[in-house]
Amino acid sequence: MKNYVVRSIDDLKLLLGRYRNLPDVYLGEMLLYSKLITAEQLADALQRQKNKPGKHLGQILIEMGLVTPEQVNIALAQKLGIPYVRIQDFTLSADVLSKVPPDVVTQHNVLPMGELNGKLVVAVENPFNYAVIEALRFNSKLPVEVVMAPAQEITVALGRYYSKFEETEALEDLDIDVVTEGNGKEPASAHLIEAQAQKKPIVRLLNAIMLQAVSRGASDINIRPEKDRVNVFYRVDGKMQFTRTLSKSLLPALVSRVKIIGQMDIAERRFPQDGHARINRGGRNIDLRISIIPTVTGESVVIRILDKSVGLKPMEELGFNERDLGILRQLMTRPQGMILVTGPTGSGKSTTLYALLNELKRANPHILTVEDPVEYDMDGVEQVQIALAKNYTFAEALRHFLRHDPDVIMVGEIRDEETARIANKAALTGHLVLSTLHTNDAVSTVTRLVDMGVEPYLLSTTLMCVLAQRLIRLNCTRCRVEDQVSPVFRDMLRLGNDEKFQRGEGCYACNYTGYKGRTTVCEFLYITPRITERINRGASYQEILDAAVKEGMVRLTDNAIALARAGKTSIEEVLAVKID
Repeated sequence: MKNYVVRSIDDLKLLLGRYRNLPDVYLGEMLLYSKLITAEQLADALQRQKNKPGKHLGQILIEMGLVTPEQVNIALAQKLGIPYVRIQDFTLSADVLSKVPPDVVTQHNVLPMGELNGKLVVAVENPFNYAVIEALRFNSKLPVEVVMAPAQEITVALGRYYSKFEETEALEDLDIDVVTEGNGKEPASAHLIEAQAQKKPIVRLLNAIMLQAVSRGASDINIRPEKDRVNVFYRVDGKMQFTRTLSKSLLPALVSRVKIIGQMDIAERRFPQDGHARINRGGRNIDLRISIIPTVTGESVVIRILDKSVGLKPMEELGFNERDLGILRQLMTRPQGMILVTGPTGSGKSTTLYALLNELKRANPHILTVEDPVEYDMDGVEQVQIALAKNYTFAEALRHFLRHDPDVIMVGEIRDEETARIANKAALTGHLVLSTLHTNDAVSTVTRLVDMGVEPYLLSTTLMCVLAQRLIRLNCTRCRVEDQVSPVFRDMLRLGNDEKFQRGEGCYACNYTGYKGRTTVCEFLYITPRITERINRGASYQEILDAAVKEGMVRLTDNAIALARAGKTSIEEVLAVKID
């Protein structure tokens, strides 16, 4: 199967037309024949597929960690008799790229690769989308031959080859006298700026920025104005990545376009605004949470991308080990008690809470949540958003919840003494309570709640477990190399001199960062009778920690080192999440 990946136009000449569709061969058989999975693993995946009707076998195998998305796509391409291309190995000519209008390729996420035997070869993700193929044929005035490539690779290539197109088109269509502010001119009126924001080039420019971000797995888009330009950044795997620079002249119209989709006041430029929007990508809805603040160089925009397919995960994909996952599932069957998830901002606490709620939903309990803000809409869950401006706080919402017959209550965050007391009371009076807290590690959560005014004897009765977690970046599997760890870091982490570790060198697939994807690394504090006794008598942090370690708790840093020993992450990342 490895030889089936096409890396040049010459390879395409040899392959096109040589392969034929194999309708009687299933995807699982292709992967089995290629020795990527065993017969037992295939049987297990097929059994899981019966319990998840409508879910693609390839996706199930990916979730099981048996194959990569690329291996599934290559097998599917081979079954269909379509070459599978690796775009980063191609050199694309301007003549070929000009065969199809840029707005068509960006709209459909396809990429012209070359021209062979009078046919235009185009890379697509879905070879069965005949409407797209017909649009390509109409616009290029050529017969079209499709090859397969990952959607993300196509999107990245479009960003490289067509990144200036939307900006150039928008500038050509822009009335500079309308959008220019300062230099002795009066600010443009709202309706004139709105007219500019409604023009197709501006609409396409913003769409391209957002769709690129979704395809690259970004969690946030930052549009930051400077004195003479506008910089666009994506936050990918928790780290900010510079993406492109735009002309400063585009800023008013671009920000106005963001305000329009976020249903904000287009005329308000002096005060911060928040908004929400939704886009559709590949048949799935993606929610956007928008924040705009005025700065001395112009309005700055941050768009949070809330993709359910990424943010709502089953518990098996959160990164917990089997022991901790088993205990957590047992605790979730109890009718009352408190489960807390802790960590700094951006450590994946909300993702963990939503995964727990998703599992709890199976028993059909009455679930109420109070959040700030509501990040993901969940069917079967009643979600409430606090409104501080109207003095509707977490504590106020909890008081009403207790009279609303809930079985499960999820509190977005315990911020103060009042919320802590009411949440603890709810857990004491027959409710399962899930919440988050900002503490560095699991044991600190106990001492923090006591400091907040929760009586130790009550806390020891209600608290069932604490998950202290961080998100750690994973090495890119395509460019992993041996990591030369310095003796200083080995001593700091108590690593053996002969132990070998890996890191990502940086390649096209990971945008030359060396990392691709993240997973949870945590420490799981299970409140055993021994720990209950210590909480009751007001034991110190160190006493509770010693007892927890004796009871089997593995420190977060040790779990991160275990990932590094398995080659999944680098020592650099371990040091970034080290807490002791």
